[in-house]
Amino acid sequence: MGVGISRWRLTGSVAAAGGVGTLAAQGLGRVSDLHRPDAARKWIDPHGIDTLAHEVRAALELAGGQGLVAVNVMVAISHFEELVRAAVQAGAHAIVSGAGLPMDLPGTVGDADVALIPIVSSARALRSICRYWEIEYGRRPDAVVVEGPKAGGHLGYKEEQLDDPAFQLEAILPQVAEIAATFGGFPVIAAGGVWDHHDAARLAQHGADAVQLGTRFVATDECDVHPHYKELMVRATAEDLVVLRTPVGMPGRVLRTPLIERFLAQDFDRFKCHFRCLSVCDAPKVSYCIADHLIAAAEGDPDGFYFAGTNAVRVERIESVAAVLDAVDPRA
Repeated sequence: MGVGISRWRLTGSVAAAGGVGTLAAQGLGRVSDLHRPDAARKWIDPHGIDTLAHEVRAALELAGGQGLVAVNVMVAISHFEELVRAAVQAGAHAIVSGAGLPMDLPGTVGDADVALIPIVSSARALRSICRYWEIEYGRRPDAVVVEGPKAGGHLGYKEEQLDDPAFQLEAILPQVAEIAATFGGFPVIAAGGVWDHHDAARLAQHGADAVQLGTRFVATDECDVHPHYKELMVRATAEDLVVLRTPVGMPGRVLRTPLIERFLAQDFDRFKCHFRCLSVCDAPKVSYCIADHLIAAAEGDPDGFYFAGTNAVRVERIESVAAVLDAVDPRA
């Protein structure tokens, strides 16, 4: 949900409805303000630090004191610490962090009153985080997101593990829940392939205390992304979902477009790296700039890179955030 998809409007709307809205910190300095059509994309804030603070405050205002506003900051992104601090200073209630192990996240936030929520794909990763945080900072996670292989975007698995039963949420959740209990007990949030309350109830039986949705929120009225992205979701079939390795070095699940067909055929254009947005990216050695193509998707360019989870095939219409939350928790 990063790079222009989950911004202040979607985040604030989810929070206003009583959920935890999560704002993506990635790429904000490179996307135009979709709610100000006259504002061309400018490079005045290349790392998005000032823009992130503005987005957090806008989301909090829209939330009106309801729910929680979280910010997702990828460990792999350049200026990770600056973005975390900007989110905290702007009033974010929680920092969610994956794409690497956020080992020093407690040190970055210091004594700030903010929840820390790592994203993991295994019990081993959570154990490492808990041990390190406890020894170095005297702190434990406030919750953990367990992302399974049915999620959209970058996946913390090898390609051969994506369909392996041993790596599905049902198998991983009990192991993660056991680690969480060992370290004092904190909520376990299941993510990746969650559609409605049936999924939530099923995953609860395997140790989940809550669920996180991404793909379904793309096709909502309140999502900040360009309408073309939402329309692609509505039209998506199983054949439209593709997994390919990206310059980040991980497999990613994306909607099939002519651009993706070219990439699958190893047909790439030369590109210029404007700045090193990912610490793990070696621009001279990669085939294309994923940030450029993710921004293009957020802005509706047909040649964009449209991340989506397996549930994209179930999207039949654009609906409201309230309708999505109703489907996940009918009691809401």
